[in-house]
Amino acid sequence: MPMHRRGTPDATDNGHSPRPRGPPGVASRIDMNIYLVPVGQDRYELYCEVDDHHSTGAGETARGWRQRASQGFHRALAYVESERRQRLARASAAESRTRGQRVRDRVIGWLAERVAEQRLLWHLRNQTAVTAHHPDDLSPTDAEDVVQRSLRGDSRRHLVWMLVDAFIYLASLPLTPIPGPNVLALYFSFRAVGHLLSWMGARHGLRQVQWRYAACAPLTTLRQVPTMNPSSREALAREVAAQLTLRHLDTFVERIALASPWYTRRV
Repeated sequence: MPMHRRGTPDATDNGHSPRPRGPPGVASRIDMNIYLVPVGQDRYELYCEVDDHHSTGAGETARGWRQRASQGFHRALAYVESERRQRLARASAAESRTRGQRVRDRVIGWLAERVAEQRLLWHLRNQTAVTAHHPDDLSPTDAEDVVQRSLRGDSRRHLVWMLVDAFIYLASLPLTPIPGPNVLALYFSFRAVGHLLSWMGARHGLRQVQWRYAACAPLTTLRQVPTMNPSSREALAREVAAQLTLRHLDTFVERIALASPWYTRRV
């Protein structure tokens, strides 16, 4: 499953490669690879791919409320993704569905699609060492700035939204006795726990992860994408994805192209 976060480099560069970031004694094993994909002038998306069946909460024991919340969330996440796979089959079934069932199916489908946006941070919670691959025309110092700025911004943003969603969830609890699914409570509880795990991942990345930075020439070629026509853009994205063995990178690049006004669009 592809995952991504946005970042921008600092303007300063002292010309020296930064040392790995992390506390003393951190294990040197590299568990996770993140790619700084250029998406514009001095703008990058932090991207990675993790097996959909990888258990983010594996090995965690219920030693506190955060661990229990994490385990409960991942059980709910597995349920949501299972429901997404069955959603279209239910929609095409001959039997009639109530309005509440249709709303529930749409909400669950939407939630499953939003999961990818935060998976990078969720998986980052359990890492001790990460390699950040960056374009080879970007210095390691600037690459470090991209990662650190992105994580600091994510930490602040997810903390705020976690508190907002938790408040709305608590406010929606009085609706529970009403017949039918409490879609409002389901939605905001899912968002609150998701933002909690994202906030924890960002903080962990800033404080506990040992970061290493590696230049990657194929990523540099993606700087051409904004000026390319659609067919050339797709061909280049597929080539880079194959070189880096990233199954979904070409789809990710195309999604950026369609969402960014400075990219050449289909006509």
